[in-house]
Amino acid sequence: MDVGFDGGFFSIKAVSGERISHFPSFATKPAESLFSLNGHSTVIIVSEHGRHLVGDEAIKKGRTGARKESSAWIMSREYMALFYAAMSDLTDATQVTVNLTAGLPLADFARDQVTLRDRLLGTHRFTREGRTGQVVKVERVTIAPQGWGPVLCALLDDTGKVVQPDLIKQKVAVLDIGGRTVNYLSVEGLSDIPSESRGTERGAWNVVRTLRDWLDANHEGLSRLPDHKLMSAIVEGVIFDAGEPVDLRPVVKDIVDDIGQEIVDTARQYWGAGAATMRSVLVCGGGAHLWGEHIKRAFRQAVILDKPELANARGFYRFAANQTRQG
Repeated sequence: MDVGFDGGFFSIKAVSGERISHFPSFATKPAESLFSLNGHSTVIIVSEHGRHLVGDEAIKKGRTGARKESSAWIMSREYMALFYAAMSDLTDATQVTVNLTAGLPLADFARDQVTLRDRLLGTHRFTREGRTGQVVKVERVTIAPQGWGPVLCALLDDTGKVVQPDLIKQKVAVLDIGGRTVNYLSVEGLSDIPSESRGTERGAWNVVRTLRDWLDANHEGLSRLPDHKLMSAIVEGVIFDAGEPVDLRPVVKDIVDDIGQEIVDTARQYWGAGAATMRSVLVCGGGAHLWGEHIKRAFRQAVILDKPELANARGFYRFAANQTRQG
């Protein structure tokens, strides 16, 4: 089974063929509801790392959940619970062998790639409550820098076959905007250019912090909402206080504009005059919903990918499928 896994600070994304797992990066100790009509949406993972409620239900019920911003979170119990939840979405087989490609932010890649590979490689046993226990044997792991996913999506199809050989001759760039990090990737001849590829640590969570400060002063009750709910409200542009809509666009405009300009300025700094030679600038990650238009105004060749938050996971899956084809 080929799997692409992108464990982001905002959400978990995993792809295997037509099956997709996508849910918030949040895990907590379960708190049982007295009564619920949505039991099917509750995901509780039990493993050697403990018993964790994950995803949307964890945000609703968890008061001490893990919403991490440190690169060290890949070594946490919660990270593994989220990984197991994603695997249980992709397959309900009791035993399965996996060829896995997973991503790390550019800023963390050199330091943490071996750590994450060793963490994911091997046999994993877990149970998604309500199902039979599962044994997932990850027999091969490739760790890729986040941002490579869109390039791999363009190069390969879902069977791992090369469908755009001309890409080998082209120079393309990727702006991958996440919750904590922004990845700036420059690729030519299917090799990244180190001097033009960097990762920075000012992403969408900065906007959430600004909004929370404003809510503290103006809508105190709403400031207690979890970060993931505030992020969703920012993307939608509205939040409700006692049933009344509150327009958030004027509240976050300055910080969104500020970070958008910073992303553009940083890209120009890294890519320099070479930006004009790039065939395309691929914009992906959940932050594309906030800053895609900023980037399109700065780079005429910018393309906001369809479902940009899934681009890395989908590209990683295609690379895993390519490895399987090659044997």
